[in-house]
Amino acid sequence: MSGEIPSKAADALAAMKMLIGENDAMAYLVNMTPRLVELHRVLKATGSLYLHCNPTMSHYLKLLLDAIFGVQGFKSEIIWKRTTAHSDSKQGRKAPGHVHDVLLMYTKSDKWTWNATFTSYDQSYIDSHYRFEEEGTGRRFRKADLTATKGGGDTSYEWKGVHPYSGRFWAYSRANMEQFEAEGRLIYT
Repeated sequence: MSGEIPSKAADALAAMKMLIGENDAMAYLVNMTPRLVELHRVLKATGSLYLHCNPTMSHYLKLLLDAIFGVQGFKSEIIWKRTTAHSDSKQGRKAPGHVHDVLLMYTKSDKWTWNATFTSYDQSYIDSHYRFEEEGTGRRFRKADLTATKGGGDTSYEWKGVHPYSGRFWAYSRANMEQFEAEGRLIYT
């Protein structure tokens, strides 16, 4: 490691020390700073950093990462529900239970790559959310409201002789509705 802390990161640490004082949380932040600086230094322009942390430190780490990567480097805060989630209230906790962790996503430039990944739904989710089955194909589906509270673009029109009820707009443009219709994805009740 180079050992040199950029001035913005040093300023962020000084501000946090004034805010939270000298304690274990501050010691953790001081310990993490050179590591995050070094990760930024060696990260390719096309790379991205995902920092896994718990909600008790995520807000401090986000400020620190903003100082190192720049505010524009922040791309997303991903909430990761623990697979073994439980309620700490059963253990005497007097506040909501700890059931998630946080992933902070930062990039060094605007030339980063995101490869979306998809996983299959659990059968219990399919059974509870996609209860209907299309005759002949066995394709499962769910019924949903095609209106939205806020309009935007081509969302205020008549569809099959119907306008959305007062204060609502279509959730999809006319072109999308026509495509859904052509694909057999609309069911009229």
